[in-house]
Amino acid sequence: MKDTIVNLGPVKLLKDPFFRLLAINAVAGFCIAMLVLAGIFWANIGNLRVLVSTAEDPFLPVLMLAFGLVITLGSVVIGSAIMLLGERNSSGGTPRKLFPFFPTGSPLPVRAEARRRTLDSGQGTP
Repeated sequence: MKDTIVNLGPVKLLKDPFFRLLAINAVAGFCIAMLVLAGIFWANIGNLRVLVSTAEDPFLPVLMLAFGLVITLGSVVIGSAIMLLGERNSSGGTPRKLFPFFPTGSPLPVRAEARRRTLDSGQGTP
């Protein structure tokens, strides 16, 4: 039996649809993280822009914040893309509902019996 070694070079990896899905969504997560970072500094949330601009080495706190945002938001975007993978509806019918367990919005009749509350003789006044 002959062992085959698969060489997954950069060209072959780019042809893989799952890798392309991960790469595109990782880039989207990176862009969203940079927008959030720019928004944090633009809005000066928690006086962070002033703190970083007056720091002795402002590169390190910005790098740490950017790293945390890229990891968090990148994984959110990649995870949501993976969770949205599913079977394609090739039958041409109506698409599957996102929350099929929710009612259609029409009220349902419910029977409720009214009971009179009575006080026991040993309890006293409420």
